[in-house]
Amino acid sequence: MKKLVLAGLLVWLSTFPTHAYTSVTGFTTELEFVAQTSIAGSGRANLSLCYVTRSFRVFGNALTSDVQRYALSDDNCMTEDRPFSTQQMIIAHSLDLIPADIPIVASNDIRRNLKTYGLLAAIALTMLVVILRRVRSILGYDPNGPMRKMAAEQIVSVMCHAAKCDGLVGSKELGLIGRAAKRLTRRNFSTADIIRMADHSDLNLSLDDYIAFGAGLRDREKDAMIYAALLITMFEMPMLPAEYQFVTKLAYGLGVPGQDFRRIMATVLDDLDSYAAN
Repeated sequence: MKKLVLAGLLVWLSTFPTHAYTSVTGFTTELEFVAQTSIAGSGRANLSLCYVTRSFRVFGNALTSDVQRYALSDDNCMTEDRPFSTQQMIIAHSLDLIPADIPIVASNDIRRNLKTYGLLAAIALTMLVVILRRVRSILGYDPNGPMRKMAAEQIVSVMCHAAKCDGLVGSKELGLIGRAAKRLTRRNFSTADIIRMADHSDLNLSLDDYIAFGAGLRDREKDAMIYAALLITMFEMPMLPAEYQFVTKLAYGLGVPGQDFRRIMATVLDDLDSYAAN
């Protein structure tokens, strides 16, 4: 999306009339050639009809260009010689000194307005995309971004509980929890953080405690929690009765259907080798 918007902006910028390059950033008043007139100038050449435009430039690039009025110039609209009022334009038209297809009143045409509003729409679209991605990331909706901190911490806590089912959380399990947390939540948890959570893990759990594990979690976060618990308990087979009891009660507390539970278990079985390789 960003590349598409930027490409559109580059094409859009190339359609504005060219001016001498400046490094100006801000509003500028400029001249733009419109047509050659039959009005005699100070020298031999006739005067040029120009638009006086108010442009907004960023490092010399015109982002907007609004027509303000007409002017006449001796040097092809490089510098402004004299203003040219609507009344003077009417008279010049009547005397055929100005091409007949030039409007009496200087104003933006549809094409120029589309360029200006097209830029504003592109900027608004880019800002909206950036804001939405940021909000999605903060709220945990972005599948490629870090999981919400609260959800990630709950998942690591469940892994610590699952690891403690066999009595002690060893160094091998600490490493596995850290790798799994990184892969599942896209967040880093230090060994000290994991040890602290493991120390506070109490296996004397009620049904309300299992329900509390999933408090505030979305469906995909609950799936990740079941996956994490199964990964820890199935990493070294066979699964102990206490481990099986923990994961089944967790699935019940989270409200994960049996079909989804079996699907996640099959996924864990397929992934065990990749965790063991680490």
